[in-house]
Amino acid sequence: MIDTVFERAGEPLLNVVQYAMAECLNMGHSYVCTQHLLIGLTCDEENIAAQALSTMKMHEDNTRSEVEKHFKGQPESELLYSDRHDVLETNFPKPAAQQAQSYAPGFMAQGSPAQMSQAQALSITDRPVGFSDLTVQALTRAFDYSLFFGQDDIEPVHLILALIDLPDASATKIFEDMGANLTFLRREIQIMMAGEMTLRRQLPSLRSATVAGIRELIDRLYGAARSLSVLASRSNLPLPYVPSRAEIVHRVCVAYFADFLWTQVAFRRYLLEETLDVLTGRTGSMGQELTASVISKAAQNIREEVRSAFEYMLSNEYRLFNQMMDEAEYDEIGAVIEELWWTQGEEIALHKLFIEALDDHRRQQMLGLQKRRIEISDRLGRLKGKLNDTVRACFERRSVPKC
Repeated sequence: MIDTVFERAGEPLLNVVQYAMAECLNMGHSYVCTQHLLIGLTCDEENIAAQALSTMKMHEDNTRSEVEKHFKGQPESELLYSDRHDVLETNFPKPAAQQAQSYAPGFMAQGSPAQMSQAQALSITDRPVGFSDLTVQALTRAFDYSLFFGQDDIEPVHLILALIDLPDASATKIFEDMGANLTFLRREIQIMMAGEMTLRRQLPSLRSATVAGIRELIDRLYGAARSLSVLASRSNLPLPYVPSRAEIVHRVCVAYFADFLWTQVAFRRYLLEETLDVLTGRTGSMGQELTASVISKAAQNIREEVRSAFEYMLSNEYRLFNQMMDEAEYDEIGAVIEELWWTQGEEIALHKLFIEALDDHRRQQMLGLQKRRIEISDRLGRLKGKLNDTVRACFERRSVPKC
């Protein structure tokens, strides 16, 4: 799966990994761990990941200092990726800008401080550089996020979201020690992404992004299963069982469909808010009644898109399921989707009020708003679990026969 990450990685993400590799060497480690990735994410201030981290007062220099305080010269902090001890000198994709860039400020080369490229850093060490298990998990989760958002390339912003999802990662200790609130950090990332996409990018529809992402996961996993079957045949090693394509389709829907819906619905609420802000800035206030009407209509459209995505997967795309969803199931899932939409909107509104109170130093109001934000965050967490359980149950009821 790590090869898939590098195949889809954009140049900014490759640069982050190169920074992390050089930081790894600088600290006397042989394996890139998540704290090295965290430093790498702070190095390019033009990326959303670095900008979001800066809102938590996590900049390149102070993040590196915090990491060095805990980990420099110490043994690797995370479990090694025991299934694949990669040596990355030759196989790691090198971004086109590598020759013009330098990495790991302060790296000690032959006793003298210097700034050197990752390739130079590798040339002076006799140890292979690999990835810890949690680094691999972070990179593969970043791949998932690129699919969830319907984006072609894996970018640093997907990696920072992946690190937030890994509570056991060493990067989490750095987040905690530097006082970063991960719930608020995730919010800032999505606000920044929405702002960028509102101005620069055309986003695929919810159905298109979900179907395309699910299809890519199915194709890659089915390809892996086929390769395993061929290997077993050529080596005369019988495999007790290899899942069919139908079973892989089914299990991917069970495992991933809710994540696609959650990410798409929540993000499109941020996207709508940014769009309304842009329109207000250009044309003046739309009025509360018109704004509420636009948001309500968007909620209905989202609900219809979710239904369309289900119908496409259950019938048009793979024709594996002989039973379509009934109206009661659509209503159950639609109700969760709408509750998510409106709760996310309430959270966005509270965030704006909190920022205004923060700017005006209204401490008492900030405390009240903070309490309400935490309550809404808890409600969103429960909604996520409810959506996951509801979607999983929908597909579990429609199992496919084994070959």
